[in-house]
Amino acid sequence: MSTTTLDPGAGLPTKAPARPHAVDDPSRRLDWRRLHGATAVLALVGLVVGAVAQTLGTVVAGQMAQDPAMATLLALAACLVGGALLDSAGLVTWAGVVDRAEGRLRGDLLTAALRQPLAALGEQAAGEILDRVDDDTHAVGALVRRQLWAAGRTVAGVVPMWAVAGVTWWPGWFVFPALGAAVWWLARPRLGEIARRKVEEEKAWTDHAAAFEEAVAARDDLRTSLGRPFALRRVAELSAVAHRRFKAVLDVEFRLVRTSGLLLHGMLAAVAVVGVAIAATDGMSVAALVTLFLVTARFVGQVDNLVHHLPDIQEGLGAVTRLRQMLDVEPEPTGGDDVPDGPLDVEFRGLDFAYPAQDGEPSFALRDVNLSVPAGHTVALVGRTGSGKSTLASVLSRAVEPPRGTVLLGGADVRDLDLQRLRAAVGVVTQRTELLAGTLGENITLFADVAPGVVEAAVRDLGLADWVAGLPDGLDTLLGPGGTRLSAGEEQLVAFARLLVRDVQVVVLDEATARMDPLTEARVVAASERLLRGRTGVLVAHRLSTIERAELVAVLDHGRVVQQGPRAELAAQPGRFRSLLEAGASGLLDGEPEDGDPRADDVELDSRDAASAAQGVDAVEAAADAVVAAGSTVAAGAAGPAAGVAGPATGAASPPGPDGHTPGAGVGARRRTGPPPALRQPGDGLGLGRAVLRQLAVTPRWGLLGAVLFLVASLISAQGAAVGFLWGHTVDALRDGGGLTWPLVAMSALLVAAPLSLAWAIYVYPRWWIEVLLRVRMAVLAGQTQQHRLPATPPGEIVARAMDADRFVRYADRWVDFVNGLTIVVVTALLGWSWQAGAVLLAVMVVPAAASALGRPIAGRSAARSSAARARFGRSLVSALDAARTVKLAARTPQVHAHLSGVDAGRVKAAIFEHRVQAVLDGVPTVMIQVGVVAAWYALLHGSWNLATALLVANAVTGFGWFGTVAGAVVTEAPGTRAWLRATSRFADGADLCALPEDVDLVSGAAPAPAPGARDPLDRLELRGLTAVHDDGTIGVADVDLAVRRGELVLLLGRVGSGKSSLLAALAGLVSHTGSVRWNGAEVPDAQTFLRPGRVAYVAQVPRVLSGTFADNVRLDHARDVVGPLEAARMTGDVAEAGGPGALVGHRGVRLSGGQVQRLALARALAADAEVLLADDVSSALDATTEIELWDSLRSRGVTVLGSTSKHAALARADRVVVLVDGSVAAVGPWRALAPAWSHLAG
Repeated sequence: MSTTTLDPGAGLPTKAPARPHAVDDPSRRLDWRRLHGATAVLALVGLVVGAVAQTLGTVVAGQMAQDPAMATLLALAACLVGGALLDSAGLVTWAGVVDRAEGRLRGDLLTAALRQPLAALGEQAAGEILDRVDDDTHAVGALVRRQLWAAGRTVAGVVPMWAVAGVTWWPGWFVFPALGAAVWWLARPRLGEIARRKVEEEKAWTDHAAAFEEAVAARDDLRTSLGRPFALRRVAELSAVAHRRFKAVLDVEFRLVRTSGLLLHGMLAAVAVVGVAIAATDGMSVAALVTLFLVTARFVGQVDNLVHHLPDIQEGLGAVTRLRQMLDVEPEPTGGDDVPDGPLDVEFRGLDFAYPAQDGEPSFALRDVNLSVPAGHTVALVGRTGSGKSTLASVLSRAVEPPRGTVLLGGADVRDLDLQRLRAAVGVVTQRTELLAGTLGENITLFADVAPGVVEAAVRDLGLADWVAGLPDGLDTLLGPGGTRLSAGEEQLVAFARLLVRDVQVVVLDEATARMDPLTEARVVAASERLLRGRTGVLVAHRLSTIERAELVAVLDHGRVVQQGPRAELAAQPGRFRSLLEAGASGLLDGEPEDGDPRADDVELDSRDAASAAQGVDAVEAAADAVVAAGSTVAAGAAGPAAGVAGPATGAASPPGPDGHTPGAGVGARRRTGPPPALRQPGDGLGLGRAVLRQLAVTPRWGLLGAVLFLVASLISAQGAAVGFLWGHTVDALRDGGGLTWPLVAMSALLVAAPLSLAWAIYVYPRWWIEVLLRVRMAVLAGQTQQHRLPATPPGEIVARAMDADRFVRYADRWVDFVNGLTIVVVTALLGWSWQAGAVLLAVMVVPAAASALGRPIAGRSAARSSAARARFGRSLVSALDAARTVKLAARTPQVHAHLSGVDAGRVKAAIFEHRVQAVLDGVPTVMIQVGVVAAWYALLHGSWNLATALLVANAVTGFGWFGTVAGAVVTEAPGTRAWLRATSRFADGADLCALPEDVDLVSGAAPAPAPGARDPLDRLELRGLTAVHDDGTIGVADVDLAVRRGELVLLLGRVGSGKSSLLAALAGLVSHTGSVRWNGAEVPDAQTFLRPGRVAYVAQVPRVLSGTFADNVRLDHARDVVGPLEAARMTGDVAEAGGPGALVGHRGVRLSGGQVQRLALARALAADAEVLLADDVSSALDATTEIELWDSLRSRGVTVLGSTSKHAALARADRVVVLVDGSVAAVGPWRALAPAWSHLAG
């Protein structure tokens, strides 16, 4: 056998450093120092110089008002246009600085998240961490890139504005600081309240994201249990919570904006009135008056804008707080001693361990465990499901932390060993196999750099060469949704391959072969014999063949070791182990069942029979060993008498088929492929224009009303057209010798009304925004959980796309502002009674739009690449979080982190390019604003306009910059938004993303109750020529003819990859099929809607349970019994120990063992009271006693069952067994008739 090992110390530090304090570790800090650097300083210099230059422009503008001259105009252009160019150049530079810092922050957050203890990480929803690592960093990046830049522009301009005001009018030295202090005094307490409420709001969003991601990941389980209404109701209720908490934030923001706005605009009105009064008595020149008003209006506008953005900044600071909390999470301990060299003995010394109690619920505990395993020997941990076997095995790798001095490895306390090196030395394969988003090769290495040929050698050692060669791209085949789907047994083969590419000192196999048939298991265990040879092994298993190689046995019961010793001795003497053997042997063909009863319910063994049963797989084991030694492959089961390796009866190997392939040869069946099925493709949804209009029609009392209020506020604000018009006429009259006139009074009234309009707009418009965001998520969830399945896509990618819906809403908002901008252009032209006046403002919109049109191909591609890169990162991150246990226990956290960083590097590169392009295009309106101001004064200089019109246009264009920005944005953002809309709409089955499912209300949280499944009593379910074809063209089974009558228990048997799961999934409507499915003689019209509860209930091989209680998972909001199904699924004792049906199961059932998860999913299916139960290997993680109880319970309920298993106890209780070989039916009949030829497939 070839050697496929790695240096266990590769990539590990020689000595792990002690954990640094957060203050001393830059990677755990989140402050301004993340932005420091020469480039950042250069950007800020441009910002400051530009702000000062534009403030000086107000002084020059005053001179133009009093004495227009070309030299003055040129000086004005130099100040305003030059300042705008410096500001734009600084913003372009700043965008790159922020995006790089955002990328580094995501990397540090990944480090913090992945370094958490497994127990803490397991309790966190993947959606919650995605919300922190992806969404919060995105929010903080946008905050620093835009809002903080704008705030910096305000701060940089305040001092020069203050100086200009003081020089122009001496009270300005006192008025400006007093006003600023008053605004801060009013805002400060409200900011604290906003921060507190923001934290509560963000908790609601985090809960929403977690529930959304969990439901998308469990879509198949939800659709096959009619659980879609449960998911919709749950997300709708969390949406309502988000609405309520967001409204609570807006309540405070409304008061803040209203109060501060009234104060600021009231001061501007007072300055205008006082200034005019002084100028009327010749106490101030017209130039000084114009300068004073312009600088005060600029000050009021910028401070008011800053106040408006303070809630956004506060929200960003709330995100910063949450990110700091994640950066500060307690990591797993670092540092410690090296693992001793050579073979290691294992000792449990008085071990007491209990999981932390949750909400007062009792928790499982290990009690006074004493057990020794000499170096180089193997112990099997056996016992009933939930007895503590997996928990005991997990303390060796410190998946849970044992008390000090209770677990020793090579004489060293595991708590004193370096954790990373400990896990590198302890190879663990658990009953939960997790795949990452990546290729088969990457899933085997977990992204570690391995020597050439290592992976190929591991594949050969496992006999997987033919199986891998049959995949579309071999080791480069992409796995999971969107790629090739593997059965649970095939996934466990991948997990074993992972173990073979490592060099470990202790091997822990925790139900590692539970989902393999015995022959495949024998082949895999034999292939991994070199790992066990000379190494200490810990096996957790329910199957006799798995523990055959263990010299020692320890029996656990309710957390205690009740029996231990050499396996042969325990098998020969009365006790717990012998009882388990007797239960496991019930159904083995050691003799004919009495009275021809295939169930053999009362088989008992004497001591000699028990010992024989313990070694009943010797023939299979010996044959597998012989094949391993010969370097050939194992042939298994074909149609006809015993094929390949002999079971209790011997037989010859099956002859090769017409293609030269021996049926069942090798580990993992040959991949059978054909043309992919013709799938119903989801539509692309609404076009971008219709989608925008559809958005604007959502809750018009918030969206359209808010848009109108923003328009009014823009017209009457300090830099609005109406105020400019009235102020121009006031100054013009004053210069002509007039005094206080009606325009001044009207202007003062409008200035007081402006903040009221703006406050109401800010109160209602954001509620429309988040309503649309929540509707997008709901539409995607509805599409993903509907009965007709969509093309498979990784949940992380779907969630990341949906969470990027800000892009969609922002684009609709751009059009709102664009229309408002055009309205302001028309109003300005009418007020100035000059088309040129409107043309100046229109130019501020047209030129950026034209520049954007020229740059649209680049901007559009950059936005689309950035959005796609974000989706790829979300897909990779969620898959890594789902597989975090596997990754951490394999000591591959650094390698997976490096892979994620590589994926994120592409995102950072795309984001830098996107935001730099956007900053350049955003700079165009900034420059055009100042060009428009200069143009207004140029018209005055040349006599085209009077002073009133010049002041009207100059004032209006100064506050018009945002509309120039959005004019460019509606052009440049269209391609990226369209690409996002098309991709996300496909996830919602082409539905309108703003449409809600019937009777769902996200504001109240209302959602309809589920409708019961259609009842159609079964007499006969018949399959004729059924072929199950996966989406990638993989053929699961072909030409199956089978009839199942009411009340029958029919079980499928076959090797890994033989098609068992494919057949059952096809009957559950999860895999496409050809051929005929007949229900009571009538053709099933649509498997995806017809074969559902109450006709058919389905339990997947690896089912998903949802966060919540046991009762929630059984009912799924249906009016279903809970106690009966839990009892039938043999869960009553487990639920009682956990605290009753109302006890929480943890995120995705992390508090449950593999067997408990299977039985809870079975209880969910039984609660549906369907006519047929499809049970895909539901007993694979059960001990023999529990398994027998389970099948007896199903028989007693008279449930019609079509399932799969490789357990003798189940097969013996079946009415018929269907043997599958390479996707074809090889034999059908009662087990007593099939066992002589096919018992090598059962254990």
